[in-house]
Amino acid sequence: MLTAEHKYFISYLYEDGGGNVDITLEEPIQSIDDIRGIEKAIGDEFNLGDSVTIQNFIQLNN
Repeated sequence: MLTAEHKYFISYLYEDGGGNVDITLEEPIQSIDDIRGIEKAIGDEFNLGDSVTIQNFIQLNN
């Protein structure tokens, strides 16, 4: 069975600046809880703590 992939380009801010990242998810972003989970994952991945806030996201495929 094929699993759909949902790719996003995300711009985020954190305490000392900002950045961009491409991510691939198994499920589409549908709620604020999804966004908060992505913020936490970015903070964990790049050692940014809990100061990450998503500024914008764009789905790259549908």
